[in-house]
Amino acid sequence: MKHDHTANTDLKERIFQKIEASSQGAVSFAKFMELALYEPQLGYYSQPGRPIGRESGDFYTSVSVGKCFGLLLGYAIEAEWEQAGRPADWLIAEQGAHDGQLALDIIEGLQQRKCPLLESLRYVVIESHEGRRDFLKNRLDRSPMASVVSAPDEIQTGTGIFLCNELVDAFPVHRIRWTNEKWQELFVTRAETASCFALQARDTDNPELLTEASRLNTEDFPEGYTTEINLAMKDWMKSVGDLFENGKGCWWVIDYGHREEEYYSPTRREGTLRCYREHRASDDALVGLGETDITAHVNFSRLADYAAETGLTDAPLQDQHDFLIRAAKPWLLAMEASADTQNAGNKKLLRQFQTLTHPGMMGRAFKVLTLRN
Repeated sequence: MKHDHTANTDLKERIFQKIEASSQGAVSFAKFMELALYEPQLGYYSQPGRPIGRESGDFYTSVSVGKCFGLLLGYAIEAEWEQAGRPADWLIAEQGAHDGQLALDIIEGLQQRKCPLLESLRYVVIESHEGRRDFLKNRLDRSPMASVVSAPDEIQTGTGIFLCNELVDAFPVHRIRWTNEKWQELFVTRAETASCFALQARDTDNPELLTEASRLNTEDFPEGYTTEINLAMKDWMKSVGDLFENGKGCWWVIDYGHREEEYYSPTRREGTLRCYREHRASDDALVGLGETDITAHVNFSRLADYAAETGLTDAPLQDQHDFLIRAAKPWLLAMEASADTQNAGNKKLLRQFQTLTHPGMMGRAFKVLTLRN
C-alpha cells in the first residue's frame, strides 16, 4: 500500500523547528522518537486507521494473525473472572488498542460461546490521542459494553484486568553510548550538509537517565556499546497501577523484550532499537518519518521494579507460548470432544494458534508479564 509522503515532509520540518529552538541545537533521541511517532496528525501512531498485518501494514502482530489471539485471551479473562468469584461488575481496560481489533475479537469470542461473563463485562479502551480516540469510538460502536476514554483516571475502578499488547515497545526511549569509560547520550541534530538528521553522542545532564545508566554493569561492555533506557515506563506504571481495588486487579503486559541481564548483554552492542516499514526492518530511525514504526524491546525486569513501586507484585515472566497454551486448554478440549477439528473455521484458528505459540514463530519472541495488587 502506498502512503502519503506529505506528512513525512511536514513532520521533518516540525522536528527541525524543535531542534533549532533548542538551546543545544539538538533534541534527545527520546524526544525525536516521541515526535516521529506521536506528533498530532503527523506522527506514525497519530494517523487513525493505519493498517497493520501481512498484506497492507508495516508490521505483523498477534492480533493481525487472526481472531485466535482475542479468542484465547477471552478464555484467560474468563478464568480470572471465575477465580475472582464471578463479580457482577468486571472491567477489562485495554491501552494501546490501535484499531480496536483485539477488543472486537475478545468480545466476539465471548459472544460466540455465550460466555456468562458478558453480563458483567465493561470493556474500556484508553486512548490519549483525540483523532484515534474518535476512530475507536466509531469502530467499537457496535459493541454496547465497549467505551473509549482518554486517560486511566477516567475509569471507574473496580475488579478486573488491564491489558496491553505491543504498547510499551513504542514508548520513546533514550539512547546511551559507552565511550571512554563513561556514558554519553545520543542526541538528534540537523546534518550540516543536507536537509536530514544526524546523531551526536554528548555528555548528558539528565539526572534520571544518569541514575538508570549507573545501575548497569559496564565491566564487559565494548567501546561504543549502545543501548536504550525507557524512562517513560515509570510514570506509565503509576498511571495504570491503581485501576483496581486492592486485591482485585490483574495486569497483563504483552510485548517482545528481555529480562535485564539479557537486555544488557555485552554481545548486544547496538541495543534493540528497530524500525519497520512495509514489513522491512532497519536500524535507521532518522528516515521515513511518519511512515516508519520505531520500537525498542521491553526491559521486563525494570518494568517489574516500577510496578513494585506502585504496590504491585509480579508473577514469573512467561513466554507467549506458555501463556496461550494454558489459556487454550478448554478450547482445545471442547473441539476434541466435539470431533470438530476438521471444520474449516477451526482449522483456520488452529493454524493461527500454531503461529502464535510455535517457539520458532511468535511463541518465544513475545512475553507476558502478569502483575497483581
